[in-house]
Amino acid sequence: MAMNQKYRIGVIGCGGMGRSHSRSWQKQENVELVAAMDIYEESAKKLADEFGLSATYTDVDEMLAKEDLDIVSITTWQGPRSEATVAAAKAGVKGIMGEKPMAASLGQADEMLKACEENDVKLVIGHQRRYSAVSIEIQRLIASGAIGQPTTLHHRAKAHAGLLNTGTHAIDGWRFMLSDPETLWVIGTTSRTTDRWERRTICEDLCMGLVCFEGGARAIYEGDLPDPGVSMPIVAGTEGQIRSGDNGTVLLQNNDAKGWQTITPQPEPKNQFQELIEWIEGKIPTHRGRGEQARYTIEIMMAIYESLRIKNVVNMPLETKELPLELMVDDGTLQVLEEGKYDLRTPFEGQTRKR
Repeated sequence: MAMNQKYRIGVIGCGGMGRSHSRSWQKQENVELVAAMDIYEESAKKLADEFGLSATYTDVDEMLAKEDLDIVSITTWQGPRSEATVAAAKAGVKGIMGEKPMAASLGQADEMLKACEENDVKLVIGHQRRYSAVSIEIQRLIASGAIGQPTTLHHRAKAHAGLLNTGTHAIDGWRFMLSDPETLWVIGTTSRTTDRWERRTICEDLCMGLVCFEGGARAIYEGDLPDPGVSMPIVAGTEGQIRSGDNGTVLLQNNDAKGWQTITPQPEPKNQFQELIEWIEGKIPTHRGRGEQARYTIEIMMAIYESLRIKNVVNMPLETKELPLELMVDDGTLQVLEEGKYDLRTPFEGQTRKR
């Protein structure tokens, strides 16, 4: 690409995340936002007006055929994201910036990765906490042996959000802080007695997962479990623990010092959008948020559901490509005991229940 040529950017999915990506792209050099696509024409036009885009579409294939795009941001709900990603990869874009969760099943995630690999497309999924100064500092401390061998990690999700929605950042964050280990096994349980959905994907009422990573560290995920909650470290090890402090600080307690040390991390100069362009241009060998990393997160979340389905530990790699929660709803394992279909994020027409 010539020095004065700009990357042509298209946005697929023009809700809140579409606007967020558009703002981020406008801050990058050698980038031009040119087209917006949404199945709702008014949403595409609203984003186009806000960011000065010249073209709007309600059909993905039409936009890809007409606009000669270099990069697309795919900020749809998780259900249609795989189909849009495969279409963009086959259309010849250089890079795709997707959102989390990567997809609604492991099979969909694999279809995305396959299409991008076959068409030499750089796929990134927006796990932006990999650019958080706190996360980077915790990763550095763990890698340097500051807390010995990591043993436990913990995350209590915000209420009424769903595993696919909030679990993605937490689980990807665990892997990043541990320098992206392999997953050995997962055990978990799930309840769904209401007809709960989240952005049109079947959603559980509550769940809990225990994840064992390479090296033996256990990570605990709590989603909508009953109170009382309990304060736990972000990560504990054989020789210390790390907690989050105020104002972006990290608290470290270990054998080297009495009490808690307060660490103020250095700011991270890069962001995921800038890094995608550098990856496309060959300036860096890989991207810290590449699609392969996001697949691990999807696999772990699906394994939490799968553990209930098989009533056992799920040894990785996970073989089930479908959404196990959906399989259990379809076969009657998880029956609706409280009628009334409702979506946590975007209400169904006539929906009366919120949660």
